[in-house]
Amino acid sequence: MQKAEDNLSKFTAKFVEIYNRIIPQRKECDFDIYLNDVDNLYPDRLEAIEHNSVTALSCSNKLGNFIFGKGFLNNFAAEINTRKGKKITLNRCLLDVVSSLKTHKGVYIHVNYDIEGKVNYFDVLEYKKCRKVKEDDYGNEGIIVYRDWSKIERRFSFITERKNKKSKWFYPYNPSSIKDQREKDSPKSDLKTQIRNYRGQVLYYSLDDKNKEYSHGWLNAQGMNDADSEFRMSLYHNNNIRLGFIDKTLLITNGLDPDSEKEFQKDFYDWLGAENAGGVYHINTPFQVEDIKSTIAIETVQSSYDPKKFKEVLEDIKDNIRSCYLQIPKIIIDDKDGGIFGNSGEAIKEATKIYNNETAFIRYEIEDLFKKIFSVEFKIIPIIEEEVSSDVGEELRLKSQAELKGSVGGVSALIELQKSVSEGFTQRESAIEIIKEIYGISADLAEKMIGQPKNKVDDPTL
Repeated sequence: MQKAEDNLSKFTAKFVEIYNRIIPQRKECDFDIYLNDVDNLYPDRLEAIEHNSVTALSCSNKLGNFIFGKGFLNNFAAEINTRKGKKITLNRCLLDVVSSLKTHKGVYIHVNYDIEGKVNYFDVLEYKKCRKVKEDDYGNEGIIVYRDWSKIERRFSFITERKNKKSKWFYPYNPSSIKDQREKDSPKSDLKTQIRNYRGQVLYYSLDDKNKEYSHGWLNAQGMNDADSEFRMSLYHNNNIRLGFIDKTLLITNGLDPDSEKEFQKDFYDWLGAENAGGVYHINTPFQVEDIKSTIAIETVQSSYDPKKFKEVLEDIKDNIRSCYLQIPKIIIDDKDGGIFGNSGEAIKEATKIYNNETAFIRYEIEDLFKKIFSVEFKIIPIIEEEVSSDVGEELRLKSQAELKGSVGGVSALIELQKSVSEGFTQRESAIEIIKEIYGISADLAEKMIGQPKNKVDDPTL
């Protein structure tokens, strides 16, 4: 707990959010990078604050569940190469993409290609470690530098300079530049060597349209403050329970000599047990008393700690945090809620349906993202699949039939069908079925409308 508090305080001490149109730049590790906030540690700070807030972390995880849904409809079991020589399924690729988007609103995907130029490697990089380099003089997109920016040493020395310059970097996503980039990485080498040594490309995708270089995550400035406040309140309660002055007991004895005092304390604390001994403080006075009732006195020191403190403001804070994650309904995070929805099963279903619709656009975006990378169609199965009502289908059919019967074309077609039956070109039974199905007319009325073929009408024996 203390470590978590220290890490968080390190970030919140420099709590500055950027909304300027001009993103600051700085020379880092020999690269002219765009800074992600003035201290270049915005994503680190965001992750720390979200992770230490119960509500923010719950909202982020639930958002991820709704985005992922039930995984891909097709191609979910297909495998692709990833880091350390491993293979993962495309559903796992989807999960990794969602894990980044649910916190940062953005994702960096490292891809590589086979000899035919098709993607054969897929790896989602840690968002907080990625930084963009400034465009070149011709406006070409800069490379992506990948390292732990929180561990850069600022004190100058030749050793630290060498450490700071050890950074991985990748080309920006551009499949048409693969050949040139391979030759740049391995000049004068055969194609097999070039493919093996090629560092690959990184595709950056963001749901945050307002910020070109880096997305700012779901928690905005107020949301980060509220999430941090929730953590501090939890820390306050925890410290008071562990270390606070909670209903301490004061035990006063009279007239015990030093040896008797030590023996008394040992016996008494053994009697209380190690876990409860911290709540009792013993004082011995040297005065002798004759009254046995005055030999031992017990006093209780009341605590000033109020466990209900911050209760109302905490509810407001939680509401503010939930609003950052696409207004996620409270009942989805806390199913004990007795508010607008109540806590019935139907209420949870309705809330789930609403949030499923709210997150639909993200699933569509991810489907297009995977299509862009793999050049095939992808479909994410949502948590709740909308079913087309049979009543709606029937209603549409009846509406179409009514429009056809009332149209000039519909009447003309009936006349032509009557003529075809009369002249013997169409069987009478077939014509009746056509009228029933296409026009929605009953069998009796269809028989009357279609009439009889000429040969049957003219035959006096019929």
